[in-house]
Amino acid sequence: MNETTNEQSWIPLIVVALASFIIALDATFMNVSISQLVVDLNTDVNTIQLIMSFYTLITAAFILLSAKLQDIIGKKKLFLIGALLYGIGTLIAAISSSTTILFIGWAVIEGLAGALMLPATVSIVSGTYSGEKRTIGLAVVGVMGALASAIGPLFGGIMTTFFSWRYGFACELIIVIIILVLQNKIPHFEPTESKSELDITGAIISFIGLVLLILGILSLSKDDINVSVIVIILGIAVLAAFAWFEIRRKRNGKIPLLDIELFKDRNLRVGTTIMILCYLIMGGDCLQFPSIFKVY
Repeated sequence: MNETTNEQSWIPLIVVALASFIIALDATFMNVSISQLVVDLNTDVNTIQLIMSFYTLITAAFILLSAKLQDIIGKKKLFLIGALLYGIGTLIAAISSSTTILFIGWAVIEGLAGALMLPATVSIVSGTYSGEKRTIGLAVVGVMGALASAIGPLFGGIMTTFFSWRYGFACELIIVIIILVLQNKIPHFEPTESKSELDITGAIISFIGLVLLILGILSLSKDDINVSVIVIILGIAVLAAFAWFEIRRKRNGKIPLLDIELFKDRNLRVGTTIMILCYLIMGGDCLQFPSIFKVY
């Protein structure tokens, strides 16, 4: 399929929008299924909440590295690797008979797969379309993610009440199969960087910083809030060190994992801030659902 055909077809957009949908859905739909998970897997609430937290943690921690890997491996190839891993993870989660298997399938495999796919969804749309179509495409991807976050608890409630939480993962697996079937509709993108240009040190520093920051945020609802605040501060400090390292790396003529100078763009700063606020609001709302269902 040539570039002109890509521009005329919305199928590549549909494919990546479906990926954006299931990644966001996975982070919210199980919130209302905790009590059923506790019974089915013979465990406790804290263990299930820990697994849910690790899904978010793993996805966020690998997101920067994934964004750079798509330039080395190729946007489409990395996206499809992520989709295949996601399908394997959802299958394992759907048939899991213990919390260990659920953790491996959901938190580890799906979390990593989500990190591989997310940056590629935006890059594929940006590389496939131009002008007004690109704007529409990026808006659709964003709306699909937001929509999934909003309806996730409702979807999870329906699955748990009338069927089983396992069917929720089964529905995601069906969507993954659709994505893989339509993979030929996604245009091919040549890698733009080599493996030798990968900023491994920056990747390690950013990983540590993101893990500390997100771990601190996820543990804010625990009893010892002081420890959470300390972990958050440590995470911010490590991320500040990462920013300094990336600036020095670029000044030395090397390709950074993240070009900090991009944030000089006012539109990027404002857009990023708005997105963070939106996700914080949606995340806060979702965290209330488990307690609401306990009461009723």
